[in-house]
Amino acid sequence: MMTGDAATSAREARTVPSRYVFFVLVFLMYVISYGGRAALSIALPTLGKEFTLTPVQMGWVSSSFLWSYFLLNLPSTIVLDMVGARVIGSLAVSVWSLAMLLGGMVHNITQFLMTRVLLGIGEAPTFGVGATVVRNWALPRERGSVMTVLLTGMQLGLAGGTIAGAYLITLFGWRFEFVALGGIGLLWAVVWWLVYRDPAQKATAPRREPISLAQIRDLFRSSSFIGILTVQCTQNYLNFLVMSWMPLYLMHELHIDTTGTGTRTALCYLSAAIGAIIIVRVFEQVVFRNEIHPPRRRYIVAACLTGASTIGLLPHFHTMAPILLVLSVSLACLIAANGANTALLTDLVEDGQKIGTVTGVTLTCSNSLGLLSPILTGYIVFYTGSFDMAWYMCAAALIMAALVSLMLVRAPIRMKG
Repeated sequence: MMTGDAATSAREARTVPSRYVFFVLVFLMYVISYGGRAALSIALPTLGKEFTLTPVQMGWVSSSFLWSYFLLNLPSTIVLDMVGARVIGSLAVSVWSLAMLLGGMVHNITQFLMTRVLLGIGEAPTFGVGATVVRNWALPRERGSVMTVLLTGMQLGLAGGTIAGAYLITLFGWRFEFVALGGIGLLWAVVWWLVYRDPAQKATAPRREPISLAQIRDLFRSSSFIGILTVQCTQNYLNFLVMSWMPLYLMHELHIDTTGTGTRTALCYLSAAIGAIIIVRVFEQVVFRNEIHPPRRRYIVAACLTGASTIGLLPHFHTMAPILLVLSVSLACLIAANGANTALLTDLVEDGQKIGTVTGVTLTCSNSLGLLSPILTGYIVFYTGSFDMAWYMCAAALIMAALVSLMLVRAPIRMKG
């Protein structure tokens, strides 16, 4: 059953073809954002040599953008709900693009870390922007598929950023790839400002008050929110581990060079993106065969998390084909789980006007684990000489998160006030 606002949004969405342009732009925002993250992961070996970094120090560098990203997820999405996705989207991407440009011009590791902190400031509200656009413009039946397709932009960005970065580093050095990505981001910010508009009923509605502490407390009293949050935290940990360390893992395990690593990493990301879209479409057809009942998405989430737990098989393989297969399957299931879980959140939060802030709350919590992921992995590699323990930990956590989702995610998420 949809509320009056949701029904109005659904009717308007059906009659506004430009909403597909908005979805494409959000997709491209994720592509550019994660291309920037991939730029660091593929540049890390070269950058580490230039600045003489140990594995532990490289882990801290990989996590550096998360310091400000984590702190500003909630404040930035509160502002997002107050002023709208058009302003915040353009401003956020402009800030992180400037950070990328500056990152290619630094002279020491301290300056580089400062640009990563600025990058985190810019990226803080971006998933809130995406969730807001989906809630505003996607029909209820299609939200899971739309969100999953949008999130595959992350994988396309990681793939493109990794393979392009590998060749740019080989030809021009790591600094050039940072400057190029910064320029592309600034172009996107201009296009978003010129193109995006809020739905008519939201543009003319009175400005709403920001979320209150009491309403945030209500979120954590909801078993459905706790289940969704648990999944978000777990998948985010693995996501940041792979994003930060996969190129170095492939170099370590397969003994290949930078361009070879970039090509194989990109192949994993592209395969995962295609696989995720197929997985979520098939599961949605099965789960919603007779009627739309949003809590049933938890079955999709649990199945996909179980598939993602195959990452725990990696320590048993030491040749290229099975390693790339396991990584591709695990990442495909992880993206599908993320898309279904995010769609669950947009479906179950009754006050759709605060979906950006609610997304910010989930990101603040989940990124606390994301922040630890590259750091903890750096210590594991330093002290054990391998990635095995990191993969086993992720597999166990994903299975537990699947069980939590099945047990807890059932009712709408209500906030008083």
